Amino acid sequence: MNTQKWITHFESNTRLNHDLPLPDEPCTLPDHVRIPLAKSLATFQLGESGGGTRLRRYTRSIATLENLRGYQRAVDLFVAEEQSHAALLARAVTHLHGALLRKQWTNSIFRWLRDLVNLEFNIQVLLTAELIAEVYFGLLALRCSDPVVQTVAKKLLRDEMGHLSFQRDFLFERLKTLTPAMQRLWRWQFQLIHLGTAFVVAWDHRDCLHSLGVTPADFRSRAVRCWNVFQTRLERRLREFDAQDRQALVSTPGYSRSNSAVIQSPTS
Repeated sequence: MNTQKWITHFESNTRLNHDLPLPDEPCTLPDHVRIPLAKSLATFQLGESGGGTRLRRYTRSIATLENLRGYQRAVDLFVAEEQSHAALLARAVTHLHGALLRKQWTNSIFRWLRDLVNLEFNIQVLLTAELIAEVYFGLLALRCSDPVVQTVAKKLLRDEMGHLSFQRDFLFERLKTLTPAMQRLWRWQFQLIHLGTAFVVAWDHRDCLHSLGVTPADFRSRAVRCWNVFQTRLERRLREFDAQDRQALVSTPGYSRSNSAVIQSPTS
């Protein structure tokens, strides 16, 4: 994994978030849009404001792996960027005359889920939230006429797309060591987690979605398409790696089809 690329990216991009100028215009949205939108953004703001304690604990446990050197530093900067998102969202909520939250039921459930199995499962729940965020901020950028909300949504949308690439790089390093059967099992359980999350978020933010002319079913459909794009790109990389691995075996002196059955997978 090219961790240095991500370290450089997060160092520069987080500074852009801290310095991002927002339009100096009052909110003119009607109350039937402004109120549910402010509540919805406050929920996302709470989710972005965590300190990354669980994630950092996990990265310390794998930081010594050769293919993940520098990952711990990259994750520290990733968490800092998430916190810069929380600051931007707080500015948007204030602009909408909304109130920031200290606790919210869906956020509490996500935090509980991230501790449910193990710290690697934590990564999957976090990734699911980012896939949902890509859809959510994309809709705000398209459907919300408020210039402040649009500015914040467009910036966070670009950042979330970068986060998805970062997480895909990491998952590639982990999944390429698994057998094809284990990769399929991982895919199925990840898809189930994502689909369940999409249902919960679509229901919890239904008032905001309706105010923007989006139904919960449409939101879920967009979320599924987003997951499919992410998973297709990840699986393409895994197939390319597998093909290169097989080609390397064929090129190995002494290799022949007759003895290929004794070749073991990287995890055997």
